Amino acid sequence: MTTLQSEPLTPSQYAHEKLQLGLWACGIGFGVLFFVGLAVFSGFIPPPSPELTGEQLLAKYDNLNMVKLGILTGLLGATLLIPWSAMVSMQIARMEEGRRFPMWSITSFIAGAVNAVAFILPFIFWAGAYYRADRSPELVQLISDMTWLEFLLFFPAFSMQLFCLAMAGLTQRRGPQVFPRWFLYLNLWMAIVGSTGMLCLFFTSGPFAWNGAIGFYLPVGAYVPFLIITWVVFYRVIRAEKLCYATEESRRGSLVGAV
Repeated sequence: MTTLQSEPLTPSQYAHEKLQLGLWACGIGFGVLFFVGLAVFSGFIPPPSPELTGEQLLAKYDNLNMVKLGILTGLLGATLLIPWSAMVSMQIARMEEGRRFPMWSITSFIAGAVNAVAFILPFIFWAGAYYRADRSPELVQLISDMTWLEFLLFFPAFSMQLFCLAMAGLTQRRGPQVFPRWFLYLNLWMAIVGSTGMLCLFFTSGPFAWNGAIGFYLPVGAYVPFLIITWVVFYRVIRAEKLCYATEESRRGSLVGAV
């Protein structure tokens, strides 16, 4: 009995290139708005010491209007992770072409959605802490603790998305292999390095605290250049994907014409 082999899918069977580039641009919007909101407007980066009291936190962030502006800016930026995650999942689905069940792409999208919520929640918590100027200092300290712990403890979901992309690329069987292998291994490396921030749960001072060298600056300092590299690689991948399939279609057209 003859087994029918499915032909490689063309770009028209995936999201249009311009749509993918639009989703890709959402990733840049996330990075810009997220860090502008955190560092420039609200002043939450560099992070405050876990040893600060509620009164000291209120004194540190006394310009509530700028804090609220930063919260809104970061919140809008974090929301853009949702379309970005959809684009990442589309690329993973392409690498799973020919498989019976697209496990990596589905898992990646779920992890990306959870990741987006994890990025959004800190801003909602901060909004509650600094909504009123007369907020109880004890509550401000409690919410600050919750926010920074959540901010650094969400990395398992983030790492899962990176792991899915790496595994889909390293086990790809069909279609153009447009992701460089070094980038796939870089995702695995970032998934491990980013997890060091979770150690902040056990410390209120020193390098492992949420404002320490290992608790904060190592994972976040590694994430920023990784994010920039990811933008560049995904842009090239989206462009290269179109060219690869266009070349494949041209080759088929030549063969048909020759017959």
